[in-house]
Amino acid sequence: MNCSYADPTTGANLVILTSPASGTTASALKSVANSQAQAQSTTATPISGFGSAAYIFALHDASSNSSGVATTIMMILDGSKLVDITAEATPAQVQAIAHYVLTH
Repeated sequence: MNCSYADPTTGANLVILTSPASGTTASALKSVANSQAQAQSTTATPISGFGSAAYIFALHDASSNSSGVATTIMMILDGSKLVDITAEATPAQVQAIAHYVLTH
């Protein structure tokens, strides 16, 4: 599933992707999150309470985003599905979105 939203007032974007992840391990997710974060010169941080494994990191792009807020990326392994949330939003806001997505 792919869901995108662009706020017409601020121009901020939100993208939620879910895909089957049968056989994906927590250590594989950790490796992918760390690799993607390092490619963006940042660090992926593990987050508890979201699926079997979750990582979050923010890019250093707030000054280039129309909303003035950095892009935050959260990757979650929830059973046999992978959830990826990318948004021009604070880490706390992205975690709130993740909580909603996982419970609905």
